[in-house]
Amino acid sequence: MPARNAVAVVVDDAAIQRAQEAGADAWWIYVTEVLGHLRLPFRSLTPDEATSPPDDVAVLVFAGTPTLDPAAVAELERWVRAGGALIVVGDPGPLASIAGVTSAGAVDDGQVTIADSPVWSSRPDVALHAVGGVRLTTREDVDVLAQWDPTDDVGAQPAAVLRKLGTGLAMTLGVDVWQSIVRIQQGYAVVADGKPAADGTAPIDDGILKCEDGMALSFERDRAMPPGEPELTAPFEHSYPPPAAVPMFDQPYADLWRSVFLQCVWWAAEQADAVVPWLGYWPAGVAAVAHMSHDSDGNVDEHGQAALDSFAEADVKVTWCHVFPGGYSPSTVAAITAGGHEHALHYNAMGDADLAEWGWPQIRAQYAWAQAVTGTDEIVSNKNHYTRWEGWTEFYTWCERLGVQIDESRGPSKHGSVGFLFGTAHVSFPIADASEGNRFFDVLNLPLHTQDLAWAGHESIRDVILDGAEAVHGVAHFLFHGPHLHLRPPTRAACVALAHEARRRGMPWWTSAQINSWERRRRGVTLSAAAIEDGWAMRAQASDPVQAASVLLSLPGLGADSKPVLHDGKGSARVVARHGRHFVELEVDIVAGDNDWRVTLSR
Repeated sequence: MPARNAVAVVVDDAAIQRAQEAGADAWWIYVTEVLGHLRLPFRSLTPDEATSPPDDVAVLVFAGTPTLDPAAVAELERWVRAGGALIVVGDPGPLASIAGVTSAGAVDDGQVTIADSPVWSSRPDVALHAVGGVRLTTREDVDVLAQWDPTDDVGAQPAAVLRKLGTGLAMTLGVDVWQSIVRIQQGYAVVADGKPAADGTAPIDDGILKCEDGMALSFERDRAMPPGEPELTAPFEHSYPPPAAVPMFDQPYADLWRSVFLQCVWWAAEQADAVVPWLGYWPAGVAAVAHMSHDSDGNVDEHGQAALDSFAEADVKVTWCHVFPGGYSPSTVAAITAGGHEHALHYNAMGDADLAEWGWPQIRAQYAWAQAVTGTDEIVSNKNHYTRWEGWTEFYTWCERLGVQIDESRGPSKHGSVGFLFGTAHVSFPIADASEGNRFFDVLNLPLHTQDLAWAGHESIRDVILDGAEAVHGVAHFLFHGPHLHLRPPTRAACVALAHEARRRGMPWWTSAQINSWERRRRGVTLSAAAIEDGWAMRAQASDPVQAASVLLSLPGLGADSKPVLHDGKGSARVVARHGRHFVELEVDIVAGDNDWRVTLSR
């Protein structure tokens, strides 16, 4: 079956080059990471090709402001009126006449409320933090899908709209979705202490450069109290354990922006009667996973044994991050290996020992030390001690050089910054700035959500994190330290209870190495789908095998009671809900090379 892609993305190489030569970031490149993580197949078109899309293209995405002449715009409008679905992200520019909107001014940073609309299968119930974009002025024949919240300077104005033309449609997201996702996930360059929370819950101005110091989210606008917990009534004194629950980053804002864009694509495809496949983030039947890591701070064997006992009781294999200097005794290291835990690096740049500084020679030496003390040649995972960070992305270049394939440093160090501080429960490949051509680093980012329940994080945050990861089908990451598992019975009890609760929800516990291997294998899968006389033909081409894969199909008119049948291959088919929308899920073993299936719906 020839590849047929219902979705096409316009890639304007000239616009990318102009932006980067001017020192500006071409944020719209990030659309390839969003769709790449989903494994949603798409065709890349030049602006010239986009004016007359191939016959199999039903949804055309302009990820950035297009450069088109009036004749091209007229040709594209004819395509839309004939049934095409157009999605524009950012300032519509010359497509304003099709979109039915014009730019009413740029927004550097704001909040967006998603309106009630059939477009949204999973509508966020909070305002979303947006970084960049434009306010929109609309015609009378458009439906407003989202609004910029009012500020002291301007009132509420449209942020996303839908216009129907003929038998087609045009959707405009005035929000810079790509910059919003990147900035929330990666923050800004860390060069000085960040501004602490005014309520005293997050004193991040501690003289230590760390991930929080570059955060893009706001302590004031983007946090909420855990459900059922009383609001703070007085300035909070940051102490351990927390004397009460405090506001937390309760929403994975970057993931919610991903979902907003993807819901637009799926809804537009449905209106065009198009078939759109994608590859589930996890194995078939798994909606989300959990991850537990351990930091060996102090390298005390007694603490290490307490951690081993706790994880055995919890029945969880953890990613065990070893910190320089010292190290456990050989017998403790052997017990970690025998317990099935993953050996990882806990890079120390706290200045408390020789080589414990921020820099390439230091991490290179510490990586070699970790290999030696653990007897592990291939260490693929790292977490920075105290979430240390400097600059924006230079650390990822060090990881690439070392062979560290997944980093889990980006998370909180204070009570008031726990939760989705960097707005995500998903792994992703970070993007570089314009000076490096906005390239993607070959290092997965695995977010960290909290440390040491009942000591560094109030226990009320546990279910908020699990709920948030489940809602976006990501991974919930909880960190524990041996000293607290040894000295603080409430933290050990919380660790065991957490493990049971995640399993009760159907969330398996995976190590960082497992997550890394899974994501990289699924990234080697390319899907295609086409309607045939009695159903739909599916193909997967894979670089490596993926066992128990979840191949998902968005089909027009699919409901919870639909009964799909899988033909021409081993596996099964059922209807599942993801992102609030129904999909046919094929549970199949994908082999390296070509895989073909046929799907029908029984009546």
